[in-house]
Amino acid sequence: MIWWNNMRLKSKDAQARCNAIESLAGSNDPHAIEPLIASLEDVNAQVRRAAAQALGKFSDPRSADALITVLRDSNEGVREAAASSLGRLGDARVTNPLLWALKDGSTAVRAAAAGALKSLEWKPSSKEETAFFEIASGHVNAAARAGEAAVVPLVNELQSDTGFLRRAAAAALEGVNDSRRIQPLLAAARDPDATVRVSAIYALANETTPEVATMLVNTFRDQDRQVRLAAAEVLSKWEDPGYAPCFIDLLADSHFEVRLTAVKFLAKRRDPEAAEVLLPLMQDADNDVRLTVAQALGLVGNPIAIEALVLALTDEEKVVRDAAASALDQIDVDWAGTESAQRAAAQLETLLQDRRAWVRSAAMQVLARLRAPGGQIHASQ
Repeated sequence: MIWWNNMRLKSKDAQARCNAIESLAGSNDPHAIEPLIASLEDVNAQVRRAAAQALGKFSDPRSADALITVLRDSNEGVREAAASSLGRLGDARVTNPLLWALKDGSTAVRAAAAGALKSLEWKPSSKEETAFFEIASGHVNAAARAGEAAVVPLVNELQSDTGFLRRAAAAALEGVNDSRRIQPLLAAARDPDATVRVSAIYALANETTPEVATMLVNTFRDQDRQVRLAAAEVLSKWEDPGYAPCFIDLLADSHFEVRLTAVKFLAKRRDPEAAEVLLPLMQDADNDVRLTVAQALGLVGNPIAIEALVLALTDEEKVVRDAAASALDQIDVDWAGTESAQRAAAQLETLLQDRRAWVRSAAMQVLARLRAPGGQIHASQ
């Protein structure tokens, strides 16, 4: 039947040629090897892939030689099939070509090469080989244990066709102290996948260079809120007062966690001038932001915050009311007698008509304190 299948291999129909290859693969006839090798040069990638899969069933040096060549095929599916077949042949000569395939641009090919090497019971001879093998096997985090030897393999993985693997590579590079990772990670910070950008930003957290700083500041305009948050968190840890204007701009960010990060950065400086830009956020829709702003205003200690903090004593959240009371005492223990506090009285008067009983009660207690400065009030009540 070999002759019949050879005839079918000349068919103009690609599916007919694939069927012929399938028949030859099941024949166990060594005479089938040559026509299968010839099919590795077929114009149709599906036919070449079928031939590569079929040759894995023939433990013959000719099969191994031909499949090694196919590891350079232009089609990744063909290369994947060749790598898998090489693992089934048990030929020690295929080890080095499979190691080369661990660096293939296709995730599927790399995985097939790793699986083949495992089938051959191959053992890495260097940390770099270990890193390439772990990455190809899908264990990206484990590759980082190789230290500096993992830099090249992990940087290569930043070019993976799978976003998940690019993200894992960026995250793994965070634990590798090597300057060769910086430029690839800066490029990854512009990756189309937001999760990759986030991982790249955190991986560069300790690289306080002007180039990284420029990337972080530019990232404040990223469309993805988690990416903006990552950039804000990293830059805020540098505690460089020169970036204060950038964080002031972030106070208007649409994401509450970004605003929180900006408030905390400005609070650390304890600059009285920061109170002016923080005051509008006492009306923020997010209670965590209002809480953090109240705490920050207490730290910066600028009396211009007194009026807003007095009004915050009627906030709907108890923790915000408590923070406002504490901030007022930090700024001026006799805050109730200040002109700023008295200016809040008119607005508090309107709250006495509020339909919510607790608001009316809170406003009444604050007004009582303002009218009798010597008295006491507990904003948490």
